[in-house]
Amino acid sequence: MDKINLQVIRECFGKVAYTHKTHEKDAEILSSRATKIKWTNIALTTLTSGTLISTIITNKATLGYISAVFSAVTLAFVIFQLSFNPEEAAEKHRQAAKELWYVRERYVNLIADIMSEQISEETIISRRNQLIEELKLIYKFAPITSSKAYKQAQEALKIREELTFSEDEIDQFLPVELRLKK
Repeated sequence: MDKINLQVIRECFGKVAYTHKTHEKDAEILSSRATKIKWTNIALTTLTSGTLISTIITNKATLGYISAVFSAVTLAFVIFQLSFNPEEAAEKHRQAAKELWYVRERYVNLIADIMSEQISEETIISRRNQLIEELKLIYKFAPITSSKAYKQAQEALKIREELTFSEDEIDQFLPVELRLKK
């Protein structure tokens, strides 16, 4: 068994697993932010419309001033919303996570092939280098992740063990004929 390449590939797998999970967490964070922004926009628009209608009905100058303030705040918020698009950023993180998931799974299969001694050293090196080139391209176009997402990914992987399954859990997903404990 090629222990040196196995160690290098295992290290790369770990990095890809973390990066994949970090992009997933950033997508979740940004999607949540986008939802909050939408609701804030709805609330501001409702307040602006309500005070404007109240001004027309009651003809009170104070409500006109309040309406003008809400209109200015709503306009500023819309400009802010157009400048920073968390939905688009979340989608970019989702796409990066999907691409990294595929590479991560290929690393798992490569590790299995190495450990079962099913492939030659030349094939190991070739597949390792191919995966590195694919990662280089993914990382080139992937958005930068946040430290908040990294911390959430770390917790998900280390504490909640989101990437691991017990043998019983895996058996539950498989048909009876493929289970370890039949």
